[in-house]
Amino acid sequence: MKWNYLVFNEKFNLLSLDVVAGACAGMCFFSDLMKVDLSWKIYLLLALAVWSIYTFDHLLDAKKVKGQALSERHRFHQDHFILLLVLLFIAVICGFVLALWFLPTLRLLGSGLILAFLIVSSMSILRIAGKKTAAIKEFSTALFYVAGLALIPLLNIDFSFSSNYWMYFLGAYLLLAWYNLVFLSYSDSEQDLVEGQPSIVTVIGRVNTQRLLWGLSIIGLLYLVFLFLILPSYYHIYTLIWGLMFLMHIISFVASSSDKSAKTRKRLELAFSLPLLLLLF
Repeated sequence: MKWNYLVFNEKFNLLSLDVVAGACAGMCFFSDLMKVDLSWKIYLLLALAVWSIYTFDHLLDAKKVKGQALSERHRFHQDHFILLLVLLFIAVICGFVLALWFLPTLRLLGSGLILAFLIVSSMSILRIAGKKTAAIKEFSTALFYVAGLALIPLLNIDFSFSSNYWMYFLGAYLLLAWYNLVFLSYSDSEQDLVEGQPSIVTVIGRVNTQRLLWGLSIIGLLYLVFLFLILPSYYHIYTLIWGLMFLMHIISFVASSSDKSAKTRKRLELAFSLPLLLLLF
């Protein structure tokens, strides 16, 4: 039983399903914050979109690596390249059909398609440019990630019944997502260098990336205190959940020298599912 659980957990992570769960939890965070009720169909569409984007990116990385990849994630996508490519094609087609079927208005459908186009275009430009733009890859990915989580709730918000306090958490989530991606690049820097994968670390160096993470840590902690001071007590539950996610990242960064990269990645991806605690309240 324990072995089956470990195998399932490993595949769950390699298939980026933990990222999908974290994204759905993030949309739950913003929909609850904005007092917007979303159908399960919207979460299904988000899950398909996030899985498709991440799988597409991993397949491109796996294809680019010459020989057998060092990272387990890239090796997994190399070994199952054809199957994952077929599943990706099915997911994209299903997502498009379900979007036409589920999304109630042309505004929602058009906004989703525009965002998807911007994401794919950004990924293509960054890959064509190569190392020249590698330093901004993590930030652009974080920006689009947060845009994807907040788009549908924002388009459905009733401003006459909702405050503007949710705006504080857009910046908070962007900071968290950027921190996550920079730290994961920092953790995987040795493998990326050998495999020829461009990242912020391969451009500005490991020491400067470490300084950036320390700077983001300080900014995040100060912002956490700011949110507790400036927001009404009703919103402290959101601040607490975001703060726990951010603190988990800082602790992982501080302990990174004595922790395994794969184990850290799983823990941090799991951290993004913490907003599901809102379902208990």
